[in-house]
Amino acid sequence: MTSDEREQEAGGREAKGISLIVNPVGGRGRGRRYAKRLIQAMRARGLAFEVLETRRRGDARALAQRACGHGADTIVLVGGDGSVHEVIQALAGQAARLAVGPAGRCNDFARSLGPLPRPETLAGLLVDGPTRVLDLVQARGQGFDRYYCTVGAIGFDAQVSRFVDTMRGPLKGQPAYLYGVLRVLVGYRPPMVELTWEGGQYRGPILLVAAANTRTYGNQIPIAPRARPDDGLLELCLVRPAGFWRVLTVLPQLLLGRHGRLPEVSFMASPWLRVESEAGLELWADGEPVAVAPLSLQVEPGALRVLATTPGRS
Repeated sequence: MTSDEREQEAGGREAKGISLIVNPVGGRGRGRRYAKRLIQAMRARGLAFEVLETRRRGDARALAQRACGHGADTIVLVGGDGSVHEVIQALAGQAARLAVGPAGRCNDFARSLGPLPRPETLAGLLVDGPTRVLDLVQARGQGFDRYYCTVGAIGFDAQVSRFVDTMRGPLKGQPAYLYGVLRVLVGYRPPMVELTWEGGQYRGPILLVAAANTRTYGNQIPIAPRARPDDGLLELCLVRPAGFWRVLTVLPQLLLGRHGRLPEVSFMASPWLRVESEAGLELWADGEPVAVAPLSLQVEPGALRVLATTPGRS
């Protein structure tokens, strides 16, 4: 982008304080390409806006905080779930709404809002598109207090996320995840946990636990088919340990959303979850490391205003 594109666009109609935050390296460069088309479409519609680019992890949150402080009422983010995760830390409980231009490796949050919009479609929605109010999940514990918007996971899946996040190589998306599954599965030791939720408790080892605000994570893995981001509840998916070969049977069912029929799997719904475990057990959410057990999760109903691509869709 040129320097003038990073300055305030002036003279447009519907000039209600739009800040466009772009992760230019998101999705291996898709962010920059998506943003270029979106800027052209927004200009064509006479919208007034500013363009802000992230350069390092943490920038999206800081830029969103600055934009809100300057009176922006719409934050348009071009990026993936990781960038969304940063921005919601600034927008939780605020009047400004979030619009997402999907341009990451995984765009599960954007999919929860409806069909992934083309840049030209998103520009049109910014004029008269529907606004929805969604829940966020607050993760709290010693030394941390963060929100997430998709799915939080502990156990095997979190270890795979850690592996994939640090992995170097050509694999991306689900191929990278599947490779990480095989690497982590060898030598995996199920952690002992104590889980407490509204109306229930579990003590024992786990393969994984997912606390879902949306149906999917990890690029459309349907871990919690009944999860909705506007019902005030977490959809909890508990998967108990299984042997190596059995896990290789379980995981394909999970990827297809057919794991609900397996004896190792249980689903529960609750507005909160508490996790006690051995030191170092991580919670990953929105593709990011969020917290370490012991921790508590609490749904914050209606904490985020968003521009939806289909009204009422979850």
